[in-house]
Amino acid sequence: MIMSLKKKISSRLYYYQWLINTRKLREDFPYCHIMDIKGTIDDIIKNKRSISRFGDGEFRLMFPEYQLEFQENSERIREKMREVIGSDLDNHLVCLPEPFISVRSFDIATKYWWKKFINNYGPRISPFLNKNRRYGNSFITRFYLGYEDKSEKRNLKIIHHLKKIWDQKDILIIEGKYSRLGVGNDLFANAASIQRIICPEKNAFSCYDHIFEAAIRFGKDKVILAALGPSATILAYDLAKLNYWAVDIGHIDIEYIWFLRKATEKISIEGRHVNEAEIQKSFELPIEFAEVYQQSIILNITV
Repeated sequence: MIMSLKKKISSRLYYYQWLINTRKLREDFPYCHIMDIKGTIDDIIKNKRSISRFGDGEFRLMFPEYQLEFQENSERIREKMREVIGSDLDNHLVCLPEPFISVRSFDIATKYWWKKFINNYGPRISPFLNKNRRYGNSFITRFYLGYEDKSEKRNLKIIHHLKKIWDQKDILIIEGKYSRLGVGNDLFANAASIQRIICPEKNAFSCYDHIFEAAIRFGKDKVILAALGPSATILAYDLAKLNYWAVDIGHIDIEYIWFLRKATEKISIEGRHVNEAEIQKSFELPIEFAEVYQQSIILNITV
């Protein structure tokens, strides 16, 4: 315990010294208006807003020299990402990472990671940010692990609020092959019905036109929840242009399971693809959940 305390104090001292030493790298990074998590969820519910979330991967895909492990770059994806971040639809909200304006609520590792990201990428992404507009909070689906406060009280409040988005509504989940949102837990237990479109677990954007057409075909009068990496960021925007309600829901299921298991680091989950976990467990679903999951699938899209 003493060694652990010493290590924690040492890492904090290192972080704050590093923060001082690198502050000039961030001094021109624009301060944007980013809503808190509750405000973002309230806006989604009250105004039936579609949302597109930008994280580190989406920003990297705006530049030609970067690739992601699960999504290849291309001229088309770069153009679409730039279109989305510059968009201004009444029924659509662009979401940015909360650490762009404050890291006060986060643990040391998360503080350091995002400050370092701004150091490295800030000058390149700054021209795409507008200090005079209001952004949503990308962390509505990453509400647990990176925060200092992992208390049950705080997180149950957020989860309860998130569930209001799909409360007693028909939902269409568009997800990767091993995402399996809500399978084996009660995340969507309050939805009226659940249907799923299953997409490739990697390089989903190569099938984007097919995915978009399927979303239009099956998503009318439903809440569309897209968990498809950068493709979901673009999909939610394109669907909003046609007055569909689409929420780029990202890692919400994994964060929920981490919360239920009181995880303190990114751990793998059986039956799920968790690209951020070091050790991947089996993709096999427990038999008690497999049948209901299979019955919810209305379309499989493959490369």
